[in-house]
Amino acid sequence: AALAAALVLLAAVVGPARPASAQRPSAVERTPHLFVVRVPGPFEDVMLALQEAIQRRNYAITGVNHLDDTLARRAADVGAPPLPYRKYKVVGFCNLTLADDALRASPHVGIFMPCRAVVYQRRDGGEVVIAAFRPTFLVPTLGGGEVERVVRQAETDILEILTEVAGD
Repeated sequence: AALAAALVLLAAVVGPARPASAQRPSAVERTPHLFVVRVPGPFEDVMLALQEAIQRRNYAITGVNHLDDTLARRAADVGAPPLPYRKYKVVGFCNLTLADDALRASPHVGIFMPCRAVVYQRRDGGEVVIAAFRPTFLVPTLGGGEVERVVRQAETDILEILTEVAGD
């Protein structure tokens, strides 16, 4: 049941695959809730580029969750088919100054911290996809004022990070 719930969550976050003809490897796609970038190249190189871009903008990497390894072990334990991803990582990152400002403005904002990006590659190889949520979608939930200023800054930083990784 836990594996099925995790797979449903992954499918909801990632969404359907787009045809290759509709993909632009160097452009950051924007939806009301997400930034998505598709990058050609080896997974490890894209992960390294992402981590370096995060650190250049004064964010600390708080952890990398290796969902691919964890869910593959769980699938093997219960006899489920393997995930459709060769690699699937969740990268947490935080700017301590912005975090301090946000928590002073609203203690509930911590539930959405740190910032996160998913980095994955499907089993068939090809491009590496990075997706991060747009912090400004939280403004209606958390209110305006100082929280809005902080999430707008975080969103600007995330867009700059993804733009750098994409090579734009």
